[in-house]
Amino acid sequence: MPKKPAQFFIFNYPARFALIAGVLLVAPLLAFAQQAATPSAASTTSADPLSFLPSPSSPSKTSAATASGGGINIPAPPPPSAISPEATQLAKQAEEAAALAQTLSASQAASAMTPDQAEEEAKAEAAAREQQHNEKSFDRAEKGLLPLAPDQIRDFMSWIETTQKASVPPSGGPPKAEVKFVTLSLDPGVEPPQIDLVAGYVTTITLVDATGQPWPILDVGVGGNFEVTPTKSQSDSHVVRVMPLTRAGSGNLSILLKDLPTPVIFRLAAGGPSVDMRYDARIPKLGPNAKVPLINRPHLEAGSENIMLLLDDAPPSGAKRMKVNGVDERTMAWMLDSHVYVRTPLTLLSPAWDASVSSADGMTVYQIGDAPILLMSDNGAVVRARLMREDDQD
Repeated sequence: MPKKPAQFFIFNYPARFALIAGVLLVAPLLAFAQQAATPSAASTTSADPLSFLPSPSSPSKTSAATASGGGINIPAPPPPSAISPEATQLAKQAEEAAALAQTLSASQAASAMTPDQAEEEAKAEAAAREQQHNEKSFDRAEKGLLPLAPDQIRDFMSWIETTQKASVPPSGGPPKAEVKFVTLSLDPGVEPPQIDLVAGYVTTITLVDATGQPWPILDVGVGGNFEVTPTKSQSDSHVVRVMPLTRAGSGNLSILLKDLPTPVIFRLAAGGPSVDMRYDARIPKLGPNAKVPLINRPHLEAGSENIMLLLDDAPPSGAKRMKVNGVDERTMAWMLDSHVYVRTPLTLLSPAWDASVSSADGMTVYQIGDAPILLMSDNGAVVRARLMREDDQD
């Protein structure tokens, strides 16, 4: 098939429009440049290289000279007052001309498309517009709902946590938690023991007899702004829970025990740096549930400080630790003032002990003489323990 010759560019509509626009824009500029640079008619004729163009001030002479000379007849340009000399206006006109040419080219290309192609292009343009709309909508929603940056959110949450921690009592920070085991005195002239409380913490008070057995509670009375709750899990409860209702305060607690005519008195103090999480109070008498020993031996009375410190696993100064072989690490022994103190959850069978004290958790401290061999009962099984000083050799 013979190849069609290329059409001349002047028959291309966009190119034709661009040529016309260029002529219309350039011709006035040349006229203004000629008028501004020409001081006189004589000098213009001799020095201006564009002297062949007609002067806007003498259209009649130009047309006459053109007619007599037989040259090309170029129409006179519009008067200077009809065209804006501003460069921005000229640039705007050039942009409008280029946009119009692009529109004509696009319309010409669209006119050459098939209906299916036009429909696909329309769908693509609609999808692009919808995607752009969705992105703008998402940006607006994101800035409206979450205007803060992630770092700002983290700083804000840290500030909230710091404020909440500062508002939790006590103001000095978390209190020091302690567990105490105290032997009470029922003598009239003795000051009642103090229980340290802190708002937001529950203190549990247990009452046991001289043998470490629970002593049932009959009645509880409280003075001050405190919440007191006896446990009701069993009919004969020996546990009382106390919690202060204010950050700082003081009061007292009165407990009446079964078969004990004298009430047990405690002082309550809230707002200190420490809190008694558990307070085990030992009554130096045999309670209703006491395990009476087969052999009558002297028991611990209030004021036996050394053996009470050993029961709390806080040996006094001067106590020397001894090695214990044959039993587990729960059994420990110390030498103090020619006496041996054995702290163990087992039952001591031999040798005979001089004094003993037990806690509510089943731990017992025995005061014995200097004996190297111990016979003990571990849930009915007899075990043998050997005591040695730290400086002794095996």
